[in-house]
Amino acid sequence: MIYGVVFMVDAIVNLIFVLFFILLANVIVRLEDERLRQLFDVGLLVLGLPVLLVGIFFVLGGDAQVAQLRAPNGELLFPFVTNAVALGVALQVTAVWQIIVSLRSSRVFLARFLPLNPASAVHTLALVCAGWLVAASIIQLTQSSVAEIVEAIGSIEISSLVWQALLFILVAVAGVGLFIRRSPQQTITRLGLERLTGPQVLIGLFWIVILVLVQWVAGAVWFWLNPDESEQIQSLNLQLQAGLDSVWAWLILALATGVSEEILFRGALQPVLGVWVTAVLFALVHIQYGLLTPATVALLIIGLVLGILRQRHNTTLAIFVHAGYNFALGMLALLATALGVG
Repeated sequence: MIYGVVFMVDAIVNLIFVLFFILLANVIVRLEDERLRQLFDVGLLVLGLPVLLVGIFFVLGGDAQVAQLRAPNGELLFPFVTNAVALGVALQVTAVWQIIVSLRSSRVFLARFLPLNPASAVHTLALVCAGWLVAASIIQLTQSSVAEIVEAIGSIEISSLVWQALLFILVAVAGVGLFIRRSPQQTITRLGLERLTGPQVLIGLFWIVILVLVQWVAGAVWFWLNPDESEQIQSLNLQLQAGLDSVWAWLILALATGVSEEILFRGALQPVLGVWVTAVLFALVHIQYGLLTPATVALLIIGLVLGILRQRHNTTLAIFVHAGYNFALGMLALLATALGVG
């Protein structure tokens, strides 16, 4: 389950910006024009330069100078920045990554380790977006504590989860070229969406139990290593889950997150970035648990399991396991609440 502090206007603007580049990349792939591919690479490289300069400015300026910057109307320009150096470093690293992957020779090198096509504008954009996805999570954690992030989010709202799920699916189907490079049926096939068989359902049920145990072990290890932090996270999780007080609420949450995240991560991204990179991205974007915690390790394991299921079977099985895992945790949470535990 991914949670972020996102304002509606910013979300719409960012979505339009991302979709524009996704559609452009797909058109370039369909046209198979080498000059357009080169121009796309140059455009991504050029767009990374101002980000690099802004990052350098934040590092050199520091918290004091950045905090004093104001717009002509007197309003603070960067009221959200609490650690200018950390933000600057994150922007620089992300910009450098974008510049590097904009070079065809760099993608040829990465293709030795990842199942990507160095000549594809879509695959190039996937590498760039992966960098920004990691940066956004790290930036949010460096500017706010986990408690502050959760407080800003409040409790989970089902309507927001459904909208987020629809946006994830929209980005995924646009990314694989629906109506540009692929028909609806070809898009479904590319995303790995197939009908589950009986044996696959049994495999899924087995892995749901295993992943719930992985989550329990991670919680136990965390409590053993740092009881205070573990209890704080548990309290924050209870705050997030305050609105999830029924079986139906948890079922909607499980389906929304399971379907959308698997279609985006395992369906769209994994065939380009590979199992390991996709699993790392999956773990990093779940920022409410912190960066280096037992819960993050558990999420990495979960991401790897889901990735292998997608690789050996299909995305539908990964959706079944992900949604089933989330729903099982929800039922355990409701049971604990009913018994007055936790």
